[in-house]
Amino acid sequence: MAEQKHSVNPGPLGLLGFGMTTVLLNLHNAGIIPLSLVIVAMGFALGGGGSNYCGYYGV
Repeated sequence: MAEQKHSVNPGPLGLLGFGMTTVLLNLHNAGIIPLSLVIVAMGFALGGGGSNYCGYYGV
């Protein structure tokens, strides 16, 4: 029996990171929450790093 290679679409992870970062930045722009390192780190980690990891390794 041949092994099947499963690949995962990194698109949903990228959209999740983009959406969450956008919401947090809009809350900052509205003056509800202060800008912190958490917002910037979420943009880098989820928006860029997570998508690149899934796309490169096919996790």
